[in-house]
Amino acid sequence: MSTTRRKFLKAGMFAAMFAAVPLSKVAGKSWKDRDGNFDEDDQTDPLSTYTKSTFTSHLNSVFQLQTASGVVEVTLLEVADLPGSSGGESFSLLFRGGSQQLKQDTYQMVHPSLGTFALFLVPTDADANGAQGYLATLNRISYSNSLNYPPPTRGNSHP
Repeated sequence: MSTTRRKFLKAGMFAAMFAAVPLSKVAGKSWKDRDGNFDEDDQTDPLSTYTKSTFTSHLNSVFQLQTASGVVEVTLLEVADLPGSSGGESFSLLFRGGSQQLKQDTYQMVHPSLGTFALFLVPTDADANGAQGYLATLNRISYSNSLNYPPPTRGNSHP
């Protein structure tokens, strides 16, 4: 099978063009951007800056929970401490609202002061009036404590 000079040059030009374009421009984000680790320079998620006191100052305020079928208004009723590592922060948020129980999932939450952020919610029991409950747990360890954990290993850890 013979290759003409024209086909060879054409293939070479295409190869050169693709070699000059970074893969991140073709595929979207680079692998490093998709590794799930927090980048201090990337402040796109406001939830990463919210603390227990942030939510405590918004007790009894209404949040809009965005669902596929529409908006459900829920009220933040409780901010409770949870046991956590020293230097970190662990707390739960209890919301109540809506008459139909939504599934456990990550939802977009909208608040007039806090803005829009994603929050993983777990349904809880309804109250006496039929309003559904939703619980979110935030567990943050300090950076220095995270360095104390051994790196993950592959394979069988048993001898």
